[in-house]
Amino acid sequence: MLTYAIGFIQNVQLICFAAVFILMAWDDRENRSLRWLACAYVAGLVYGVAGLAGHALPHWLRVTVMMEATPIAYAFHYAGVAHFLGRGKRLLWISAAMAIVSLPFYLYMGLAGNGWSAELSTLNDLILALQTTLTAWLLFTTSDHVTRWARATMGGFLSVYALVEYLRVAVYLRTGHMPGELPGGFANRVEIASGIVYVVACSILPLAFIWMMNVRLHANLNLKMLSDPLTELLNRRGLQLAGERELARYVRFGMDFALVVADLDHFKRINDTFGHAAGDMVLTRTAGLLQHYLRQTDVLGRLGGEEFVLLLAGTELPGARLLVERLRIALAETAFPLGEEGLQVTSSFGITFTGGRKGLTWSGLLNEADLALYAAKRAGRNTCRIYPEGPESALLGVEKRPSQVA
Repeated sequence: MLTYAIGFIQNVQLICFAAVFILMAWDDRENRSLRWLACAYVAGLVYGVAGLAGHALPHWLRVTVMMEATPIAYAFHYAGVAHFLGRGKRLLWISAAMAIVSLPFYLYMGLAGNGWSAELSTLNDLILALQTTLTAWLLFTTSDHVTRWARATMGGFLSVYALVEYLRVAVYLRTGHMPGELPGGFANRVEIASGIVYVVACSILPLAFIWMMNVRLHANLNLKMLSDPLTELLNRRGLQLAGERELARYVRFGMDFALVVADLDHFKRINDTFGHAAGDMVLTRTAGLLQHYLRQTDVLGRLGGEEFVLLLAGTELPGARLLVERLRIALAETAFPLGEEGLQVTSSFGITFTGGRKGLTWSGLLNEADLALYAAKRAGRNTCRIYPEGPESALLGVEKRPSQVA
């Protein structure tokens, strides 16, 4: 029979993948998802060893071990997926219960001899169909953009696996025989599909899981590259990418936007008086305050030091001025828990606006906003200035902000 003929290949695959995942889990012992997956392949290892042992083991023991090992493996597999996705953990008991409840039946039928082999296999098929359906449902109903293709691959294959198992059960219920016991026709095609699915499952499931972990790791690394570790806002590189995207949208669709640079006044005094930990606290709370007043379509980042950048998408100049004034007042009225009576912190703002102009670049706009910020500092701080339009814009690239201005 085909499913038994390819059993040797399947058992060898299980043993090899078990060795790989055991070593991976040992190397990354903090990764609970990987530990669960290693447990799944340890169960697969037991299945493979029992299958290769053949008649060296008593019939009842070999049958019971092989039948029970597969539901246990898929219960562990569900646990690994649930922990990786961060959801569905409460349903883990369903998959685990199927594996546990089936054990007495496997043991009884194994001791009863070959007379129960068809019923034993059908029960195993039904349990595997239900377990893989549950895992596929978890994968398809998770909204994680980063892992969507890996989840779709694993979920799609598990759906096919479950379908084949349901068909095996249906063939038995209709004919009283397993698909491999019937010559030709639909039952034979189900048997062939079973063999293919069983072999492919040994490879595609672990590879899809590794794919999910890899894309998640890659996304996290990209996020760290583009994020400021203190405030968790975009850093300089992240701001540049966001700014260039907004500029491309501006060039294509003509959607104006405003760019604002904010700089906390006399921030060096905070560090010198209260220490750098206090300065970090002021920066993180300021970031939270700014974020509170912005829309989801706006972009906020930390350019460096005490300097923040606000990219206001689709915002005209009057709207940008109104928002900046609200931010300036809100920050000035916020008391930071420093000193006996709290500390008031103010900020200066510089604004620039696309205004339908052509040939703009991100660095040029940032320099314009920076020049406006310098003008606000010279005007006494705790105020905002707008980069001048018309002939005065010739200041761009000529006047630079002195580094000693704080």
